[in-house]
Amino acid sequence: MWNQINRVALLMTFGVYCFLYPSSFFLLVTNQVPVGTEWMATLMLVIQGVVATTWTIANYGAWRGFLAALVVLTLAFTIEAIGASTGFPFGHYSYTEVLYPKLFIVPVGIMFAWLMMILASFFMAHFILDRIMPEHSEGAVIFLSASLAVLSDLLMEPVAVHVQGYWVWYGVGGYYGVPLSNFIAWLATSLVLVLVLNKIMGRGKLMGRFGRRQYTFIPLALYMMNLIMFASVNLTHTYYLAGCIGVIMAGLFAFIVLWGDQIRLALPKWRNLFPPPDRA
Repeated sequence: MWNQINRVALLMTFGVYCFLYPSSFFLLVTNQVPVGTEWMATLMLVIQGVVATTWTIANYGAWRGFLAALVVLTLAFTIEAIGASTGFPFGHYSYTEVLYPKLFIVPVGIMFAWLMMILASFFMAHFILDRIMPEHSEGAVIFLSASLAVLSDLLMEPVAVHVQGYWVWYGVGGYYGVPLSNFIAWLATSLVLVLVLNKIMGRGKLMGRFGRRQYTFIPLALYMMNLIMFASVNLTHTYYLAGCIGVIMAGLFAFIVLWGDQIRLALPKWRNLFPPPDRA
């Protein structure tokens, strides 16, 4: 009964997100977001986080899903509260009043953005590595997950800062006014969150039929829909470097989806070209 309720909640919330996505995409790309509708951004971020959580519950069980969400939300709030108060570790920044409501000084939407991004990156990394390198290590999943989260932030920062005005950076930054310390901190924070997430998920029995993940497309869709939106907004607002990063990422992902089998078969041949040194 519980599994059926969760599946309905998953499909309903994902359906709502897909329904709202085209209009949000159009308004952001054309820079026509109506005044007074900024609350929609928080709503979209919360829905994304709920979708990612219900997907995790559907596949790994209630306690793992809720625990993963609670841990990520708590750690995200903590690091954001410290960062916005002290400037460590991201750099000196502050949130504007565009994103509301706030939990003390941290917008609730930001916490759910972390939740969606970490969960989606984690399962995106699993999908990529399962597709091209089935015998991958946990370390590969953790590193790729954190890297995907940082790459997403490279696309998000110009939009959030210069287009939407969600937060403000103080001082001079090398990437559209964003300091390098932000991306180093993003990588470190993402690694910690993914390590914890990997520990929670562990080798837990999948709840899906025959131990397989259900609705695998949903976390992949969340990640790619965000990537495509941010890439498009960056390109239409002349942030070409960020936009091109998004286009390249989307192209690589499409290549893996379409030709993953060929990549997997080719990898052993490439390894044979560079045999390990003779230790005798």
